[in-house]
Amino acid sequence: HVWVHRRRRNYPPPMPGLVLKWELHKGRWRAWVIWVDTTYDKPEIRWDWLGVDEMRPAKSDINVWNDRRRR
Repeated sequence: HVWVHRRRRNYPPPMPGLVLKWELHKGRWRAWVIWVDTTYDKPEIRWDWLGVDEMRPAKSDINVWNDRRRR
């Protein structure tokens, strides 16, 4: 999971995304990412190759899932 930030300013805020594939392209890493674009009034699904400067890892903890009570 990643936070996608397509612009260099504070707007729009980072948007949730999912990395589907990594590749080394011309000596630089990039990822095929799908994300929810919240730039406009109606959120839309987008996908594109993004450079590492356009995304940040989203913190997640698998142990949260494992700590839940089972029925």
